[in-house]
Amino acid sequence: MKTLASASSNGYGSTEPTEQCRTCKGTGKITRKDKEGIAVISYGDERLAPSKTAIYIAIAVLIFLAVTLTLVIMFYPRTVSANTVSLKIVKANITQQSTTITLEDTVNMKNNNYFLTELTEVNISVTFQLKEIGSNKTSYNSSATQVKVPARQTLPVNFTIAANLSKETGSDDVWTYCCNQTNTTFGLAFQVQVNTEFRYFSNTFEYSDQTLQQVSCPEVDKPNNKTCIYIPS
Repeated sequence: MKTLASASSNGYGSTEPTEQCRTCKGTGKITRKDKEGIAVISYGDERLAPSKTAIYIAIAVLIFLAVTLTLVIMFYPRTVSANTVSLKIVKANITQQSTTITLEDTVNMKNNNYFLTELTEVNISVTFQLKEIGSNKTSYNSSATQVKVPARQTLPVNFTIAANLSKETGSDDVWTYCCNQTNTTFGLAFQVQVNTEFRYFSNTFEYSDQTLQQVSCPEVDKPNNKTCIYIPS
């Protein structure tokens, strides 16, 4: 209960409203028992004002957002591509009736992610004059044989394709272009279809690419008028 204080014993008087001390219960004394000490601090004391708490909270929120954004950018799945960059003849046995050609297809595996990606399957088919003449399908079931593409890098991988042509699929045309011409720089046009499957973490990703590759006829040996052979030295 608030009252008006009278003149105090030290000679000073006060007309300000007063309030009974809640700590000493009006006795003017504070008991000092174990673990019951009470500190009386003014309500306007600066020590009670958490002036930097808002700054600390703002800094913590900014750090959290920065870390979260970085993790999202790094682990967000991106495209892994596989594109044929070159196709060449490494071996050939050409006649007008049948032709056997060994092709080497160089495929660039480009990993745009910030983490390692594994090639689990590749299927390459080669078409000549709208007819499929050869293919190569490889599955990497074991982790020891899987092709691993490093993060943010491009890895060239070579694949061998055995192509067989009959007279119906263009063997006589290959003979004409590569064996019956004085200028052996004539090229053969092959259509290459590359289907790949990649894996990262527990996800799989498929990519398909189709390109038209111009392959120069190699300098062949012609032991007779019916056969020409190319074997690299």
